[in-house]
Amino acid sequence: MSGIQFVVSEKPEELILAASLIDKRDDNAHPLDHQAFFRARVVILAKTSQGDIVGCAAIKAGEGSVGELGYLVVSPLYRRQGIAQGLTRKRIEVAKSRGISMLFATIRAENTSSRANLLKAGFIFWRDYLSIRGTRNTVGWYYLALEDNIDVEVVMQSLVGDRTPLV
Repeated sequence: MSGIQFVVSEKPEELILAASLIDKRDDNAHPLDHQAFFRARVVILAKTSQGDIVGCAAIKAGEGSVGELGYLVVSPLYRRQGIAQGLTRKRIEVAKSRGISMLFATIRAENTSSRANLLKAGFIFWRDYLSIRGTRNTVGWYYLALEDNIDVEVVMQSLVGDRTPLV
């Protein structure tokens, strides 16, 4: 990960490049909703010392004290170097600085790298649910409380709504 910087970006030209990187991901389970991506609360870029964008991740659009992680991708040439973990740590740092008290993420069961990344960053697995996209994919829900006074059960249940957990 030598020479990689993790920076918050609001520059339209950088966000377009980050969206392009997401569009090229090799696990393209569903196409990127560009409008939703550009509305993210924060986009973090992984940049080389030459300024090339080799990864990105975001805290998705929303307000309030709960934030959803998403859009994590690292260029294939830069994988297995700790960049995904660096992007996740930077999102946690930024969330704390912006008053977000809990982060959550949903990860498809087959995405073992992302699951491991979250667990390594301190996230806790909550439950598995079937995808609401009708794909029959199993999706794991993970959370990280950033403050002690969070009623995780209440918050997570409000997020999943009436989905039925897999047992």
